Amino acid sequence: MPPMNIAVMLAVILGFAAALPHQWLDAKVPANWNTSATIPTAPGPRSSDLEPGGRCASEVRPPTSPEDRAVVAKGWFLFGPYQRFGATSTLMAASSADGMCRVDGYQGFVFVDGAFAGTLAPHPMDSRTDASMSAFSPSIYNAHELNAAFVRYTQDDPLCCPRSTTNVSYKIETANGRAVLVPISADTSPNSP
Repeated sequence: MPPMNIAVMLAVILGFAAALPHQWLDAKVPANWNTSATIPTAPGPRSSDLEPGGRCASEVRPPTSPEDRAVVAKGWFLFGPYQRFGATSTLMAASSADGMCRVDGYQGFVFVDGAFAGTLAPHPMDSRTDASMSAFSPSIYNAHELNAAFVRYTQDDPLCCPRSTTNVSYKIETANGRAVLVPISADTSPNSP
């Protein structure tokens, strides 16, 4: 193979490796992706399984707050609890479900005084994959601090049992006159065998 083709292939492989969904969790202080005040649109394709009357409709909760309605308006299905501490609220939403009705294409959303402050991950996640948020996340400690846990799989781990968990701490900061969710640390620890 000519040297030019090897160089191009190597660049593609390295570019792919840099774009792995878990990479942001490997930094002690993750770079902040929350630069927009716009709620992201749900990724496609949207699953009819989560629609009313669908196979997984029981996993979806109805909107009960203005924040819920704002996320639903962007094509998301709500699941899990709506949490609030002072002016800060969190909610979870998905775009689809797998064959066992586990959510896929899901994301955690944070609001402050009803205004979107950011997402808990830089991209939507799929259940039982590396860097997906744990079912027990997020946790709000006070109106300015929260935490989320992300499961970490190796290629040898069974889907039931990820090898470790990365806990990400966040704080609410003010930037350009608006509240912004900022990741401040990521710490990975092994799970019990």
